[in-house]
Amino acid sequence: IIPSITWRPTSATSVSTGFRYHINSDDAQWITNEEAEGELTRYVFGRLKQRTAAFTFRVNYTLTPELSIQTYAEPFVSAGEYSGFKELTNGRAVKYSDRYQAYDYGENADFNIRSFRTTNVLRWEYKPGSSLFVVWQQGRSGDGDVGDFRFGRDFSGIFSAPSHNVFLVKLSYWLNM
Repeated sequence: IIPSITWRPTSATSVSTGFRYHINSDDAQWITNEEAEGELTRYVFGRLKQRTAAFTFRVNYTLTPELSIQTYAEPFVSAGEYSGFKELTNGRAVKYSDRYQAYDYGENADFNIRSFRTTNVLRWEYKPGSSLFVVWQQGRSGDGDVGDFRFGRDFSGIFSAPSHNVFLVKLSYWLNM
């Protein structure tokens, strides 16, 4: 499900927003390879039940033909819960049921991922063909091993996650020879 809407309140402004919701069920999702001394590598799979949700926001504002601001932001969460662990025994077997056997996987493979990404760009064309770009990007991410998807809990934890900020400045000058 991916509904979105774009609104142009003025000829110099556009605002877009959207929502994404995805359900993934996979009976044979690879989890890990386990290696024990003197034994063959065990390829561990499991049944994955995953839910992913994200919002997108975009604002473009043109102050003058030479000066504009663009902003994009996306909070994103995904949670996956594993069950029915199994080991690959014959990946080329004709019957699906002959490819795996039950496996006692002793670790927790469940996951919760929270992420927030934003990019803000100021563009100034100070001379025809010559521009200055000032960019600020921020990324926040965190994870956990709960496995179940809870909209309020997962989205509320996004902004408390540690952030990584990047500032960029690009200056271009057009030479007319």
